[in-house]
Amino acid sequence: MSSTYTSESPARSRAAEPYESGFTLIELILGLSLAVVLALAVAPLWISLQGGSAREADQTVRFLQGRVAVSRFERDLRLASAAGCPFGLSAPIVVADESQVVFVTRPASGVDPIVVEWEIVRGSLMRRWGPCPSTRTVAQAGTAYRDNKTMLEGVQSGSSFSFMVDGISQVVPITEAELAAIESVTLDLRAKGDGALSPVRVVSDARVGR
Repeated sequence: MSSTYTSESPARSRAAEPYESGFTLIELILGLSLAVVLALAVAPLWISLQGGSAREADQTVRFLQGRVAVSRFERDLRLASAAGCPFGLSAPIVVADESQVVFVTRPASGVDPIVVEWEIVRGSLMRRWGPCPSTRTVAQAGTAYRDNKTMLEGVQSGSSFSFMVDGISQVVPITEAELAAIESVTLDLRAKGDGALSPVRVVSDARVGR
């Protein structure tokens, strides 16, 4: 039985190799074009997701800053006391309105009383304190504050103080006679960062010490 043997010349085999196993120039160009189109389509979505994450992070930071501020506010009012005040107060709060509250407090036992003011002004929540004066000038701007600190920036309109007087919540006005009847102070804060879409809200109901 005879057999037939055929072979391909090496030159022909090598010539066919690039067309059988590799990419043609047209396929490479089409692949790159498709990759560019997909990248352009996905880029806006990616940028939007990144921007959304940044705004959410900004709101979280602003909320935490607000919580730190109101925690300090709560502590100050918890320590409020008219004891030892040189001008003989019957209650620690001496000024109470929608934008500020001023009161006398004793930071520690055996320490002279100080005057603390919390105020919402020009888009910021401010905390000021100074020595308790010998006469009642606290209600005016005569108190010499030693420290003036910004507790929170980006405070929005609608932020305010309100007061629980004999079990009734009221904003303003608080009369001189009602100052001694203030049981607690509510600080309602709305604050917004530069990149945030909407303000965060932090509310604190601080009991007044005696």
